[in-house]
Amino acid sequence: MFEKFFHDIETPNLKNNFFHVKKNLIKTIPKTLIISGGSRNGNHLVWSLLDGNSQIPYLPGEDKFLSEIFWKSFRNFKKFKKDFLKDKFNFYRKLNGISYDKWEKVFKKQIDKKKWAGAYRAKRSAPLQEFPDHYVNINYLQYREYIKKNIKKNFNFFYFYNFYLKAFSKLSPKKNQKLLKFKYIYAESGLRRELLYLLNNNANIKCCVPIRKFESFYYSIIKTLFKKSVIKKEYLKEAWERWYHKTNDYLFLKKKYPKNILLIRFEDLEKKQSRKIAVKKICKKLGIKFEQINLTPTHFKKRVLPNSSFISILKKNKKSEYRLINEKNKKKYKFPREKLPIQYLKYYKDLSKYFY
Repeated sequence: MFEKFFHDIETPNLKNNFFHVKKNLIKTIPKTLIISGGSRNGNHLVWSLLDGNSQIPYLPGEDKFLSEIFWKSFRNFKKFKKDFLKDKFNFYRKLNGISYDKWEKVFKKQIDKKKWAGAYRAKRSAPLQEFPDHYVNINYLQYREYIKKNIKKNFNFFYFYNFYLKAFSKLSPKKNQKLLKFKYIYAESGLRRELLYLLNNNANIKCCVPIRKFESFYYSIIKTLFKKSVIKKEYLKEAWERWYHKTNDYLFLKKKYPKNILLIRFEDLEKKQSRKIAVKKICKKLGIKFEQINLTPTHFKKRVLPNSSFISILKKNKKSEYRLINEKNKKKYKFPREKLPIQYLKYYKDLSKYFY
C-alpha cells in the first residue's frame, strides 16, 4: 500500500495533449541520471561526489527547467502554450531560470558571490552559483546555438524534455563517451510529480534522492527561509511540512519504482568515516565503478566548498575567507528530542529500511 502522494494537488492535467501526445516515446530517451531530493537535503553533495567519475557525464549545475514545465502547465496552460508559440527560442531557454536564462548569466559571470545555492532565498528564480567561492566555465555559446538552430514548434512534453537534455549536455566538458553508463545527467531539487510522470511512462532513468534527518534539516531550511537558527512553533510547522511532504513523496516513488529510485542517507555522506562505504553502495546501485575521486566533492573535477546555509564570509585583506560557522557551534544546533514532531522517530525508523 502506497502513502498519499502530496504533490498530486499541484500536478497539471496530464491528460491534455501536451503530456499525452508522444508520451510513448519517453521510454526511447537514452539512460539518464537524475539527482533530486528535497531542498536542503544534500543534492549538491551527492552530485559533487559523483562529478569526477569517468562513467557519468559532467553536470553544469542545477536548474529549474523540468519543474517549470509542470508549473507553467499547472498555473495557466493557455498562457504557457501561447508564450511558447509566440517566441519559442527565448521562452524555451528561459525555463531553466524561471524568469531568465540561468546559463547565460553564469556564462557572463553575472554572479553575486554571497548568493551560492545554499544562501539563495529568491522564490521565483534559480541560483547562479552552485558552491561558495566557485565558478566554472560552461559551453554556453554552443548550448545557445544548438537551441536556436534546432528548436521547433513542437508543443509536447516529450519534445521539450528530450530536446533539452540534448542541449543541456552541450554546456559541460565531454568525458570519454565509450566509458559512460549514462547518456545524460540532470539535477533539480523537489522533483516528485515530474519523476512520477516520467516513470509512469517507462523513462529509462535512475534517480538519486538524498534524505536528511529532520534534526539538521530544520536548522538548514530555517536559516535559508528566515535567516534564523532558533526553534519556534511557526518555524517548526513550516519545516516539518516541507520535510515530511517531500520525504513521503520520494518514499512513495521508491515503493512504486524500487529499481529506479535510490534513497540515500545524507548523514552517511556528510561524515568522512562513513562516506566511502555509502559512495560505494551508490556506485554499485548505479552500475558504475567506484573511483577514489568520488570521496571528494568536486565540480568539473575542481574541489568545492560545501553548499551550506551555515557558511560565513570573512573579509581579510580584500580577500574573502569562507568558514563553516556551525562546525564551531555543534552543541547550539543539536535539536532537542522533546521538540521533534510526535510521529518523526517512528517514521524515520521505517524510512531507514528503504535506504540504498
